[in-house]
Parts: sequence; C-alpha cells; structure tokens
Amino acid sequence: MIVFVSFWVLAALTFALRRSRSAALRRTGAEWILDTSGLLVQGLVIPALEISLLYWLMRQIAPEAKGRLALSWAPAFLLNFVVIDYLYYWNHRLLHSKRLWRTHALHHTAQQADVFIASRNTLWTPLLIVYVWANGICIFLLTDPAPFLAGAAITASLDLWRHTSFSPAPGSLLHRAASLLLITPHEHIWHHSSDRADKNFGANLSIWDRVHGTYWNPVDKPSRLGIPLPLGLGRKLLFPYSGEKRGSRQ
Repeated sequence: MIVFVSFWVLAALTFALRRSRSAALRRTGAEWILDTSGLLVQGLVIPALEISLLYWLMRQIAPEAKGRLALSWAPAFLLNFVVIDYLYYWNHRLLHSKRLWRTHALHHTAQQADVFIASRNTLWTPLLIVYVWANGICIFLLTDPAPFLAGAAITASLDLWRHTSFSPAPGSLLHRAASLLLITPHEHIWHHSSDRADKNFGANLSIWDRVHGTYWNPVDKPSRLGIPLPLGLGRKLLFPYSGEKRGSRQ
C-alpha cells in the first residue's frame, strides 16, 4: 500500500506541474511501452515471484528454516533498509561492469526524469537485482517479516521518488540535510546523466558512495540525460545483447 500510494502521488504531481508534465509527454509511444511494461513486471510479476516461486523453492531447500530468524522491529527494518541497501550498492556497480552493462543499459536511456522511468528495464533484468532474492529469502526466514517489509516498502517508494525531478533545491539547507543521509533525486539524476553514470550508485543511503569514492553532488544539474541504445523495441525488452555496441558506459 505504501508503494502504491507513493507511485500515484508522484504520478499525479508529474502531470499537475507544467514542467514535469511537458517532459513526461515528450516520450515516444515506444518509451511508454518500455516504462509501463517495466512497471507491471516490477510492480506485479516480481512480487508474485517472491511470494510464490521463491517461497516454494525455500520450502523445498530448507523447510526447517521457515520463521527461525527472530529479530525485533528495529534490526528487522535495518536489515532491509541498511544491510540489503549496501548489497545493492555493489550489485548496482556490478551491473555497470563491462560484462553486465548490456543488461542494465536500457535503464539509462531515459531523457527525462519522472516516476515512470524507475522501472525502465529489460524485462528479465530485475532478476539480477539483489532485492528480489534477498527480500524473498528474508521474508521466509523471519519470524515476523512485517518490519522488514516496511523497510522494503520505504526503499521502493524512495526509488520511485529518486527517479523524479522533485528534489529540494540543490545547495539549499533542506537538500544539504537530506543528502547527508539519502540519495536524493538530484544526486540520482547525475547517475542518469549522459556522462556521469559512474557516480551515485546507492539506493537509500548516500554513505556507501561517500565511503567508496563514487559520490557526486555538484550544485548544478546535468546538461543532458540518457544514452543511445540502437536496438529495436523487442530487443530492448528481451535481448539487449544484439545490435551495434554503441552508447557510453561509465
């Protein structure tokens, strides 16, 4: 419910504000197909896999482990919001490696920032994201998964927000305070810029980028977003390895 409400609030804001509405409506029909199909996969298919297939698989592999991990509210929440967040930082960097870049490149083709690009991916790419597997396994192991799920819902909502243009003004007191803890839309939009995709890999917390030297937070905004990916719609959705090897990887 938290994620559902977050998405529709951000979508409503996107179309209510003139600048963000104009940017959203500039996308092509093919881009709408990419974005809406990605939202359906990550919003419906992936959660269904976590609940059904992965749960069934864990029951077959380790039935005795179900509900054996007893954590109080705070540790269970932080397991998702902090520990898995750090795993995702390295997962994200790995997706930018030469070997895996093609599976992730589609996500970097958007030329505008809004809530709809959050799930722009080759359809099976979410299976390479640590959240899918870690969330499913932890839900199975935890005696009470509710606080862990709260962390997962807030993480997903922050991911939607992070892909919008609704950021505190760069350099403002509010932005400086928020960016001490979080990767805000301003930092993440630099990750989607045409030449700085090698920065700001974090999801929730900015500390991982700060510690590992990948943090980038200038006051100005990138002049251009997105990279070219010269593939047809079908290949972008299903088989991104075909076609010429063009487009920058940072």
